[in-house]
Amino acid sequence: MASQSAQNAKRARELQKTMDAQQKRLQSVTEPFKGLSREQMTEILMMAQRFKQQNQEKEKQQRVEREKQRQMRSRGMGGMER
Repeated sequence: MASQSAQNAKRARELQKTMDAQQKRLQSVTEPFKGLSREQMTEILMMAQRFKQQNQEKEKQQRVEREKQRQMRSRGMGGMER
């Protein structure tokens, strides 16, 4: 029974430590946004969404370009085997 109690206490300390670390991390992420108006927050979120979309489009274009390069290399190698 005592060992179970000790395990529970250890688990509680570990959970508290994890929770404290998560709160600290959350605070560091939210700190730059404190004091902004609702409109400013909306603008920032919209800007972040545009950046995300731009990154996705850029990544898609890079995949297309890499595929074109692969196709060109495979055609080039096929021509050298003749």
